[in-house]
Amino acid sequence: MDQTNILVLGNNLISNLLRRVLIKNKIDHLNFAYPAQEPERRFFAIKPTFLKWYSDYFNEDLHNHYAIKHIQIFVDYEELNLKDTITRPFPLFNIMRSDYLFESFSRDLDDIDKTLKADEDLEFVFENDEVIFKNYQISSKLIINTDFRFNKFLKIKPEREEKKEYDEFAVTAIFKTDDNLDNRAVQYFRKGKILAILPFSEHEFSIVLSGLKKGDEKLVDDSGEQLINFIKQQSALASVELSSKINCFPLTLYKIKHDPKLRSLFIGDAGHKVHPMAGQGLNLGLGDIQMIDKLISDKRIIDFGQENSIKKYAMTRSVDESIVMNLTDLLDEALVNNSDVFSSLFKYPIKLIENSELLKKILVRKMI
Repeated sequence: MDQTNILVLGNNLISNLLRRVLIKNKIDHLNFAYPAQEPERRFFAIKPTFLKWYSDYFNEDLHNHYAIKHIQIFVDYEELNLKDTITRPFPLFNIMRSDYLFESFSRDLDDIDKTLKADEDLEFVFENDEVIFKNYQISSKLIINTDFRFNKFLKIKPEREEKKEYDEFAVTAIFKTDDNLDNRAVQYFRKGKILAILPFSEHEFSIVLSGLKKGDEKLVDDSGEQLINFIKQQSALASVELSSKINCFPLTLYKIKHDPKLRSLFIGDAGHKVHPMAGQGLNLGLGDIQMIDKLISDKRIIDFGQENSIKKYAMTRSVDESIVMNLTDLLDEALVNNSDVFSSLFKYPIKLIENSELLKKILVRKMI
């Protein structure tokens, strides 16, 4: 039987960055994944703290990013007064392309050790001191799963899953405009819908529109005309031109509660899915990697799958996960599902935020 320290499941941004971290720490590992899917060009809001960590850690910089230096937030038609002093001298976040990130995270990596069949039935046996991947007779001290599709094979009990299916869907798309976007992101909470406009150049931007329900399908026709009209109505943009296909996806809240005895970690989308209004899905996954690095760089730890290591990881990461998940779920309930009831009530906390620079900083850094 072949042996390895860590078995990595998945082939995506998170798994590739994880593999680079393992290689840097000289940790033996194998990577199994499903066949690669056709990548979609997407844009992510990456925190400046991650860019600094990446630069210091790998001694290389991530380029090709567009800095967001200003932000506007509207609730109904009332603008939250966010002074530029909240963001200066550093950007709030940087907009980056998915294909560039994938290329950067994959640098110098070998090919996947094994590409699995999409319909293959997998069997993992969890022992006290190892995990055995029976299909391929491989034992490891720890499984790190980055792909949600593997979850069903990893003995997750129902009580260890926190999930909620929203009666909503969201769309993403890319647009051009003649207007100068001026490093400014805008988020609108209006009439039960949430629209984020995220520029990635002076005249190009991506959107995330959530809070869509049955009957809103007309906004996502192939021509994009209805969606363009909607964006113009909500924003101050005079010209809007669709430059990509419109992608639709259902909204799900999901979180794994780790079992320290099962020698497995669930990170990235395998461990948590959040409402897209905060733009924090990928940032949570990047935070997962940074925490794993802290664990494996501890030279006192020989067995990475031991119970104490799993507990330490789960306790540390649950704080960030809970903040983002609870905040976005609360806002969705207040501003999408019960917008008529909560719209007037929501104005009072908005006034509180208006008078507190600290609360403004917290809201801005967690909302997009």
